[in-house]
Amino acid sequence: MGFLKQLLVTIVVLALAGAAWLKLDPNAGRTVLNAGFDVPPVLRDVVLALSPGADEPETVAGAGAPGGPPGGARRAPLVVTAPVAEGRTRTSMRALGTGEAVRSVTVYPEAVGILQSVPVKSGDSVKAGEVLAKLESANEEVALAQARINLDGAEEKLARVQRLQASNAITAVEVRDNLRLRDTARLELQSAEIALEKRAIVAPIDGRIGIVEVDTGDLVGSTTLIATIDDRSRIKVIFYTPEEYVQGLSLGQPVTASSTALPARTYTGTITAIDSRLDVASRTLRTEATLENADDALRPGMSFTIAIEARGESYFATDPLAVVWERTGPIVWKVVDGKARKAKVSIVERNIDQVLVASQELKMGDAIVVEGLQSVREGAPVEVERTTPATVPAAPPSADAGGTRPDRVTSAGADAVLAERAAASATAPGQGSATGEKAVAR
Repeated sequence: MGFLKQLLVTIVVLALAGAAWLKLDPNAGRTVLNAGFDVPPVLRDVVLALSPGADEPETVAGAGAPGGPPGGARRAPLVVTAPVAEGRTRTSMRALGTGEAVRSVTVYPEAVGILQSVPVKSGDSVKAGEVLAKLESANEEVALAQARINLDGAEEKLARVQRLQASNAITAVEVRDNLRLRDTARLELQSAEIALEKRAIVAPIDGRIGIVEVDTGDLVGSTTLIATIDDRSRIKVIFYTPEEYVQGLSLGQPVTASSTALPARTYTGTITAIDSRLDVASRTLRTEATLENADDALRPGMSFTIAIEARGESYFATDPLAVVWERTGPIVWKVVDGKARKAKVSIVERNIDQVLVASQELKMGDAIVVEGLQSVREGAPVEVERTTPATVPAAPPSADAGGTRPDRVTSAGADAVLAERAAASATAPGQGSATGEKAVAR
């Protein structure tokens, strides 16, 4: 019981001492109200009753004295502002892909027979129409000669019949019959020529031959692999784009790629094909990019890391120095009719050049305080010393191996991360908070 009495007396004494402090010290009320924590309305009214003018800006030292501001006038704090600009998120996407030849053909013979010759060898560069292998063709050559003889005979007979028809010695029916025989002989000649052409196996495209696994004397058929020809002048990389990045894809969009076999080199290309539907199991979209391969350093089947920089959505862009953290989250100070007003924001993307924010309390062109934040109070007048140009973002970093990029993060995620860092910096003097995030490879 004695302890409670002593505690009650102590609280009363402290309350009286505080009231006396507020009454006697003109700056005491201002110190309490601007301490950085929320003051209950009842306590705020008590402070204002004991210390009138506590919610007004601090009087400049020496006001009313010789050399000071005339008449004890209060001077508004000086600030530097910058207008709110438009900025876009920079979305980085990385994916693993597999290289393929821009054109690839597997060559099989159309006829059955014994190889008479194989004039090419593994690794040769060939042109379209060049002979890869020849089958024995004696029978086909004989059939072609016979077809030519038959055609010559049919044409000679048709000529005699046409002369006889001119003298009315034969009927028109006999003439038509000989015309059909002549046409049949022509078709037989074409068939013999095609059969002979099939004895030569030719390259259908320009390219480079793989390993040739047949040789002279082999008996081959329509299922026998003669050679594989790859056009490696360009390499087509197949990769799969996650669902969340599909809307940012477009034909002709530039990409960069690095090969696992050649990590020191970076190749540039464009997206040349996009599938029409997503895979329902993986929720990814098949995408093709084509890379130039002038020096023939790349091979089909290589693995590649594809990086795409997409232009994202539009948000408000502010100077990184303008964002201030309070207990309720990040804010910026905007100047409206010469007075400072808080504007709550949600951070979308943050880097060293600018901060992209979303806010219902901002609009394009609003003047945002970037310097002099320590002296700004809600509703207090401020004096704009100068206005700096709008923040201009730097060019996006290259997507080569080892490059860094800002994260594309949600507002809630960015707020949580930066709030945690702000709290850590407040408890650890001398350690500044980071202005950028490490890039995450997708």
